[in-house]
Amino acid sequence: MTTTRTLLRYAALTLAVVATALSASAGIKSPRLLTKIAQLTPAPVIVERGNEMQQAEAAAAQLGATALWGVGTSMEPLYAPQTAIVVKEVAYNQIKKGMTVVYRKANGRYVAHSVIGEDARGYIVQGVNNDEPDEVSVNEKNIVGVIAAAYSANPGTFHTMIAQTGNVNATAVAMR
Repeated sequence: MTTTRTLLRYAALTLAVVATALSASAGIKSPRLLTKIAQLTPAPVIVERGNEMQQAEAAAAQLGATALWGVGTSMEPLYAPQTAIVVKEVAYNQIKKGMTVVYRKANGRYVAHSVIGEDARGYIVQGVNNDEPDEVSVNEKNIVGVIAAAYSANPGTFHTMIAQTGNVNATAVAMR
């Protein structure tokens, strides 16, 4: 009982630290929403530079998923540029606020951002480093899937904090 209580307190403290650190630098300012994103989006596994995509492809093969190469800074400090992500198909009605999804824009480009709400057009998404939500809502026609795993060689400050706290489920996504 004491061990369970201690673990729960540790987990709550870790999530509070993560949310505070993220809200200080990220476009999304709500600590509550950032904590939810941290809970529902897998942390990147830190790998040797040059092995990111190889690791993602191996994981994707096991999961029946797709590996994509993340670029851009919209998901920093959660995912650094050049993070390889594993995207798994998901039923549209299984998407929840806080999940990081990948969708396809009208121009064919993939975008990975976190779900921050819902409207009549679908799910509202935003990069954690962006000040505004995306103009495009995610719907049944443009959803690709959710991030199931991520691999990065960049031991940025957020990644270092995850390693130090032991919280392996505290990260979000990349943009392609």
